[in-house]
Amino acid sequence: MEKIKVGFLGSGFIASVHGTILQEDQRVEIVGVADIVLENAKKLANKLEGNIEAVETLDDLIALGVDTVYVTTPNTTHVEPVIQCLDNDLNVFSEKPMAVTEEGAEKIRAAARKSKGVYNLGMNRRYANTHKKVKEWMEEGVLDPYLGQFKLNRGELLKPEWTADSSKTGGFLYETTIHQIDLLPYFFGPVKTVRCEARQNLSDNEFDDFAVLVTFENGGIATLVSSAHSGWSFPFEAIEIYGKYATATTAELETVRLSPGLEQQMISEDYSQVPFYEKGGYITEDRLFIDALINNTAPPVDVDDAYQLTMLVNAIYESARTGKEIDFASRVRALKQI
Repeated sequence: MEKIKVGFLGSGFIASVHGTILQEDQRVEIVGVADIVLENAKKLANKLEGNIEAVETLDDLIALGVDTVYVTTPNTTHVEPVIQCLDNDLNVFSEKPMAVTEEGAEKIRAAARKSKGVYNLGMNRRYANTHKKVKEWMEEGVLDPYLGQFKLNRGELLKPEWTADSSKTGGFLYETTIHQIDLLPYFFGPVKTVRCEARQNLSDNEFDDFAVLVTFENGGIATLVSSAHSGWSFPFEAIEIYGKYATATTAELETVRLSPGLEQQMISEDYSQVPFYEKGGYITEDRLFIDALINNTAPPVDVDDAYQLTMLVNAIYESARTGKEIDFASRVRALKQI
């Protein structure tokens, strides 16, 4: 079998995570790493196994003969390289977010529709062990979700300093909270309405506290609270989902518990000793992406799914700015007609 030839655009932490995973996949050959700081590209290339070239530009990376590019650059720099890859019929695994504007997301969507390449957005939290277990309970009918509480706090936006720079992140929700936002429709299905109250308490240039109310087309309701300055109080990432006399609760990506019904024994699983790449969902999302390329099947988070996530984040920001409830379902229906 001919191997998938992968290149990385960007050589930071998340590129290292995916590179470490992919070098263990016998279906993959890592060909090159590109970074505008060549020395950084060389460090990652030398860290990974194999004859991996270090180059400076995406053009250089494409010239190495890659057929798949992992775009692991800062949030606000995804659109142009993703489109260039798709225009060259290359497969793309883009780290979150797809784009920080709907205009950028639409450009990627249009390019993906014309391309022979496959687009996938990296949303690893879907595949975290804790969240996979909650999803499993739902699919088994043990937990029928009616109401949910979602929380994801950054703790602080001081280290590294770029996490407070919206010109690099696109905004706090795009840097950190996008993972919990993605889990809202993942667990509850299509979103109906969004309402957000947000405040700019410590930040000089953006909202840093959010309280969001989301309704779903199936009648479910969820709240999402996210703070950029809570301190690193455990658990800073958590979910509670309530069903018929049942509750599922996660704490970080470490533990998950289910109270399955009245007078029934609590079910609890602890993943604290599981390696980070596995419990964080990174191994699963990479495997599913490569599976899709090998088997010519749909990727785990395709271009339309990714676009709707960008729409959802922007709808939350719009509600925060205007104080109005957003009819999100109508926007999705309009999108599907385009």
